[in-house]
Formats: sequence, structure tokens, C-alpha cells
Amino acid sequence: MDKLRKHIKESFFNPILHFLPLLLFLVLDDYYGILLAWEVSFPFALLLLIYIYFVFNGIFTWHLIGTLIFVLASLIVAVETFIPVSFISHQIVYETVVLSFFIVFILFRKRIQKLVYKVMSNLIPMTNNFEELYRVIWSFALVFLIYITGFLIVQVLGQNVETYHELLQSLSVAVLFFLSVYEILRVQIIRSKLIREEWLPIVNNLGKIVGSIQLHTSMNDEKKYQHPVIRILFVDKGMILLNKKQDENNLSADVWDSTISNHVVMEETIEQCVDRTVKQKLDIDNFKYMHLSTYTVECKKEIQHAFLFVSCMQSEYKVTELFIEQAKWWTQSQIEENLESGIFTDNFKIEYDLLKRGGLLETGKCECNCRLKQVIYNQSNGKKKE
Repeated sequence: MDKLRKHIKESFFNPILHFLPLLLFLVLDDYYGILLAWEVSFPFALLLLIYIYFVFNGIFTWHLIGTLIFVLASLIVAVETFIPVSFISHQIVYETVVLSFFIVFILFRKRIQKLVYKVMSNLIPMTNNFEELYRVIWSFALVFLIYITGFLIVQVLGQNVETYHELLQSLSVAVLFFLSVYEILRVQIIRSKLIREEWLPIVNNLGKIVGSIQLHTSMNDEKKYQHPVIRILFVDKGMILLNKKQDENNLSADVWDSTISNHVVMEETIEQCVDRTVKQKLDIDNFKYMHLSTYTVECKKEIQHAFLFVSCMQSEYKVTELFIEQAKWWTQSQIEENLESGIFTDNFKIEYDLLKRGGLLETGKCECNCRLKQVIYNQSNGKKKE
């Protein structure tokens, strides 16, 4: 769970952390001068960078980019203060520089995203981070734009200039403060919701994890992602136990499929997923099974990197009583007769062929000492010794 929390925090990084040094510099510069702003905000930015490196190492590069932009903006302001003639009032130069950076980010958003994707790890989904960052940039840019416009209007009117400038300054700082607090609370609420959602690993054709995504997002995205799944077939006396399920490709029809299937979630091994699923659906702790094969199949909403397991029907399982409401034992002849009729899932068609080629479909009455049972027991006991 701790790894999942860390993964969510990196996948939904608080955008305010990018802006804290900038906001600190802004306030100190406005009220106490640029020298103190430098002396306080730069050590703070460095400490924040160290904190991110040790606590959220996966997102460090993303935060480093924001820190470098803050340093660059501050250096531009520092250089401007040494120029005797200025095209813009020193009182709003920092806001103007920062607003310029915001505008550049907004105008070149797609190009910047492509550059960041190249330097970031694929294991961290950056979609949320980009969306949150640009949403905050729009909010802060609007505040700075209103402040600069108000400042210039007051300058033109020339009445009670200092008073109105102080009022504008106080209002802008107050708005930025409340926006920051709102964003911090908002991110915390969203993270608490995300921790309750399922996060799926994205794998390549070799089964290596190359990214991650929320289950809901993956199933509703136009792009099909490849996810690892576990599938378990019960075989006994030459028959296969199948479960009737709704066909995802034809919602008006029902199809027959494996007894148990489930997605592997982030930070979970294949074996842990098998144990978790069997415990949830069959309430079995000492489940014996063997790995038959791994295959890939494209479904309506995803590409499944399926790990196929086989288990014999043990009397203590009582599968039909505990879990399956619409289950049926199918003989090989029944399956062969209906294999191309459309009543079986594509997954099962592949799995049936693997079962036949593996020679694991025993015939006749074998009760508890068939060859398949012995193979499963040997493999299960071997795993325990490891």
C-alpha cells in the first residue's frame, strides 16, 4: 500500500510545489526587496528539490524543470534591476516576467509535453501532472494579468498611486494564497479517491512493465493498453468447468469463459494476484495450481497479456456452491461441437487449444490421483520450497 501511495503521489504530483519558490520570491520582493527574496527563496527551492529527490524520486526530473524555470525568471529580474532605464516599472517586473513564462507554456504546451515525456520514466503516467500544472498556470496567469493591468491603470490615473498599489498588491497576494490552499486541498482529496481505485500496469509484448494507468481510464480510452491478467481453468475427469458471462463484444448475448479471471494490479506479482483472486472468489487459502502458458489477445477495450493457470477440481473447493451461479462442466466433444458457434470467448478458444496441445485433458474417471493433479501438486510444492 505504501508503494501504491507513493506511485499515486508521483502520478498526481501537487502542482503548487512547482510554484512555492516563485510565490515566496514574489512576496518577499514586493514587501522586503529583491536581496532578501534571493536569500530566502533560493535556499528554500534547494531544500524543496532535495526533499522531492528523496521522497518522490520518480518525479524529481519533473520538479527540477520547474525549479530551473524559477531560477531563470529570478535571474532575469535580477539583471533588470541593474539596468538604469527600464521599459516597465520595477514594482511589476517580476510579475511581468513570470506572466511571460506562463504565456510561453500555454502557447507551446504540446511541444513542451513531448520534451518532458522524453526525459520522464514511462512508469509514471504524466497526463494528470500536465493537466494540473496547466490548470494552475492559467489561474495564476489570470491573477498576474489582472494585477499588472490594474497597476498600469492606477499609474495612468495618477491619483493615490501608492495607496492603490498597496491595495492591489495585498489583494493579489491574498488571491494567490487562497488559490494555493485550494489546490493543496483539492489534490489531497483527489489522491484519497485514487487510492481506492485500481491501477493497472501497462506491459509490452514481452510482459515487461512500461507504464501504468487507472482501470477506469484504460477501459474508457480510445487507445487500447496491454495489461497482464490471470486466468484459471478447472479441469477434472476430462471436462472443463466454464462460467457464463456477458460478452463484451455483443452485450445482447452471453458467452462461456474461464471460471476465474482478473487483472493484475500495480505492485502485485502474478502469484499474488492468483492468491488474492481465489481468496476473494472461492475463500481458499491453500489453492493448488500450475502455470500452463502465457498468450496475448486483443479484446474490445484492451489487449490482454494473459497468464493461464490450470487446477484440478478438489472436493474441498466446492466451487459451484461458493462462487459460480451459472457454471457448467463441458466435455471435449461438447466443446468441439460448439467451438465455432460464437458461444465461447476468444480467450477460451486459445486456452482450449493450449490444453489439448499440452496433453492435460484427462479422460475417464480419475478422482484425486490423475496425472494433472500430480503435476499441479508437484509444481505447487516446488514453489513453496522456493
